[in-house]
Amino acid sequence: MKILAAIFLAIHLLSIAGIVVLLLMQGGKANKVMPKGITDAGLTAFVAGLALVGIREAQHHHDAALYPVYNYGTIAAKFVVLFIFLTVAFKNKKSATISRATWVTLLGLIVINIGLAGSLK
Repeated sequence: MKILAAIFLAIHLLSIAGIVVLLLMQGGKANKVMPKGITDAGLTAFVAGLALVGIREAQHHHDAALYPVYNYGTIAAKFVVLFIFLTVAFKNKKSATISRATWVTLLGLIVINIGLAGSLK
C-alpha cells in the first residue's frame, strides 16, 4: 500500500508541477494562450489526489496510530480550488488567447492549492 501511495503522490506532484511549468512558460509572452494539456494535468492531479485520500483511509483503518486521517477541511478546500481552476481552464480552452487576468488567476489558484497541500500531514 505504501508503494501505491508513493506512485499516486508522484503522479499528483508531477501533474501540479506540469501545470505550474505550462503557465510559467506563458509568462513572458504578450499574447498568452491556454497551454495544451493544462486541463489534462488538472484532471490527473484531481484523480491522483482522490486516490491518495482513499489509500490513506485504507491505511488508517489498518493502523490508525501510524496513518492518521487527513484534515478533510483542507481536502475540501483543495477540491474547491482545483474545481475553480478546472472551470476557468475549460472555459478558456478554445480561446485563441487568454487575458493576463485569466493567466494570473490560474497561476494564483495553483499556488493556493500548493499552499494548502503544505498544511496536510
